[in-house]
Amino acid sequence: MNSVEIFSRSEGMSLAGVAAECNKPLALAIGVFDGVHLGHRKLLDRVRDIAGELDAMPVALTFDPHPRAVLFPSAPPVLLQDLAGRIRLLKEANMARTAVVDFTLDFAATPPEDFLDLLFEQVPNLAAVGVGSNWRFGRNGSGNVALLAEYAAKRHFKLAAVDELVIDNEVVSASRIRRLIAGGKLNEAEKLLGYRYTLNGKVANGYGIAGTKLNCPTANIVPQAGVLPPDGVYSGIVTVEGRSYGAAVNIGVAPTYGRSADQCRRIEAHLLDFSGNLYGRSVSLALGEYLRSEQCFASEEALKKQIACDVEKIRCWVKNKL
Repeated sequence: MNSVEIFSRSEGMSLAGVAAECNKPLALAIGVFDGVHLGHRKLLDRVRDIAGELDAMPVALTFDPHPRAVLFPSAPPVLLQDLAGRIRLLKEANMARTAVVDFTLDFAATPPEDFLDLLFEQVPNLAAVGVGSNWRFGRNGSGNVALLAEYAAKRHFKLAAVDELVIDNEVVSASRIRRLIAGGKLNEAEKLLGYRYTLNGKVANGYGIAGTKLNCPTANIVPQAGVLPPDGVYSGIVTVEGRSYGAAVNIGVAPTYGRSADQCRRIEAHLLDFSGNLYGRSVSLALGEYLRSEQCFASEEALKKQIACDVEKIRCWVKNKL
């Protein structure tokens, strides 16, 4: 297997492509970076600092699909962000470029020494590499930081092995954040992410009830990826083409209208002070505070009154957020 095969990318920018367009040495931060949480940012900040010291370009090297989805296809992780969202967050973390490697079974079978040789072949002007101190790579995870340090000494690039970030006596990790969000602990998740948890997706056709019967039109947001919190009503902020609006968000199955729990859960967002057609448009939804559980109301009038109460609370929440 050659480097072109394992570092190729059918979409997005390949590592060779990034190296070819840069007129500076590269400082690589390597990882999956799902969610680009504060633990990841600790590593990214260190690589960016090293890049400044060495007059190099800070570049993130990530893998897609998620390695666990390939190695354990019967139990793939539910990702916090899709690839596009991950790349956007890496750019916000001041990575000059993001290179994407297709993670395949062939790639996973590459011996760690071969992986490093091929990496250097792709980036002959490699100035630095930053990884987590517990990072494993290559066939069966047999490569580690000690092997990488030996290679760095031989190839004369700087290595930064960054310890995991610990908050509240527990390591910050994507899996921990997923559990918090699924458990409805959005404020705790935000503390680890460094930003409000955000879902990205497109607006699709919904039930058509909110606008016609409740005078409260909603956008049915279909996320590309993401973990959903428990069913209920939330405050939120929806961003459309650079403009942000407060939103009343319902996650669930609309039980008042006879929807059953075995139906697909939906994300319905009523944008405050918005008018226009959102169908087919890409939006992002930053989830805010949990207001109440999803309920089955005795009448539409009762539901309308509750929605008005929800919207009033959300308007108060939004005041200091936009």
